[in-house]
Amino acid sequence: MQEVSNTHMRAKFVAGVAGLCAIVVTLALISGHLFVPPSQAALHIQPHTALQTANSLTPHTSPTASHHASSNSSQEKLRDMLSTLHYLHGPDGWAWNTSLSAHRLLAFYGNPLSDVMGPIGQYGDNQLMAKLQEQAAAYAQLDPTHPVIPALDYVTPVVQPVPMKDNSWVYRMPRASVEHYIQLANDHHALFFFDMQVGHSTVQKEVDLVWDYLQRPGVDLSLDPEFDMPPGAIPDEVFGRMTATEINGVIDRLSTLVQTHHLPPKILIIHQFRLDMLPDWQKIHLKPGVQIVTCVDGFGTPGEKIDDYRIFDKQQLIQYPGMKLFYRLDKPLMPPSAVLALDPPPMLVMYQ
Repeated sequence: MQEVSNTHMRAKFVAGVAGLCAIVVTLALISGHLFVPPSQAALHIQPHTALQTANSLTPHTSPTASHHASSNSSQEKLRDMLSTLHYLHGPDGWAWNTSLSAHRLLAFYGNPLSDVMGPIGQYGDNQLMAKLQEQAAAYAQLDPTHPVIPALDYVTPVVQPVPMKDNSWVYRMPRASVEHYIQLANDHHALFFFDMQVGHSTVQKEVDLVWDYLQRPGVDLSLDPEFDMPPGAIPDEVFGRMTATEINGVIDRLSTLVQTHHLPPKILIIHQFRLDMLPDWQKIHLKPGVQIVTCVDGFGTPGEKIDDYRIFDKQQLIQYPGMKLFYRLDKPLMPPSAVLALDPPPMLVMYQ
């Protein structure tokens, strides 16, 4: 099986280091100290609690019991239908119209503390959303059969080159910043993604910390295996990896959340630009209410990017294909027409 080029991998490494340095410098300037995280009170979010399920009927029920069960089932379906209609006509109704089989997602990547990590840190609110809408319009014009959904892919936690107080090697963005960008996205009918670099923390712990946000329509999740560190590894010195067990745990939780809270389908983006980042990708399973996108990451020439796309979004496609483009580092940047000419066409296009 073809592996990505060494040049491509080194380029990805350089980008990661630059992003880390920008976060580190900004934090030092803001706090006056190096690597000072927000208070634990600001970071802590109540973890997900197990949802109770009703006991199923036993196989041997009387005709009367069966009639009541059927009646109750019909009433529950009616309540679910009315509940869905209520949400569709509410302020978050737009978030229900985000099926990736019928739409294309156009996302801007980044962190507000770093202008080298992507557009989110390069522009103020108004300019950011205007540029996002402009880029989305370019794809909508070329493919009017797939309406484009704008999105912000907000990186938190962000890996750090030092352990931090909890030995997680990550910095978690303050709630005030998270809330601001969620509201900004919602005001423009754009999805918001937590893009997670888990470092030496765990996927489960980091998902717990944002679980209350994920219960909102229009708030979704991205996982970056590159920064899921093996024991003893320093971020950006080795490549990380993420197992199907870790990812399936997230998929299961999101599926249950969608069904029990009557939410729009959740989208889970998984970044990849090396074969060993998802060593057992075949075991990643699909569940109702969760749409999975493999986002081919890494920058380089169009030829390198297309080669990677053929591997990860055609030969090893999990569900929906996606590609990340780099405004400053792709040489040259692929135009939307070339991106849509890929086979299969990506249902997510992300810009960093």
